[in-house]
Order: sequence, then structure tokens, then C-alpha cells
Amino acid sequence: MTQHTSRLCKSYFTKKESDGVLHQMTWPPQSPDLNQIELVWDELDRRVKEKQPTSAQHMWELLLDCWKSIPSEAG
Repeated sequence: MTQHTSRLCKSYFTKKESDGVLHQMTWPPQSPDLNQIELVWDELDRRVKEKQPTSAQHMWELLLDCWKSIPSEAG
């Protein structure tokens, strides 16, 4: 069910669905497809784990390096 729960929104979506304009999709509320930062965190996690940090300081350095290396248009 959509997050838009006001009567006005529900009425609008119901009308558009019955007109065949909209089709409500079943989608998990926490889907990474809708939360792009989760894809970035996953990429950062994989890159840091590849380097196997040896200390907290080393991990921070790797995190910074990996963060800087992720292209802004990634995803």
C-alpha cells in the first residue's frame, strides 16, 4: 500500500487505477532500489573489505580513499 494515506490521495490513486492510468506495484518499503544510498554503502563496504584494514586508523584511511573513488554518477 502506498505511503500516501490521506483521503484525497487515496481517492486520486483509486480513480487513476480504475481509469487504467496507474498500476499499483507491490514493492518492499525499504527496497534499496528506492533508497540509492544503500547501494553506495554496499559499494563502500565491498571496497574496504577487499583491502582488509589492519587498524581503526587504516580503516578510516581506506574509507576516505574508497569514498573519493566512487563516481558521483554511480548506481
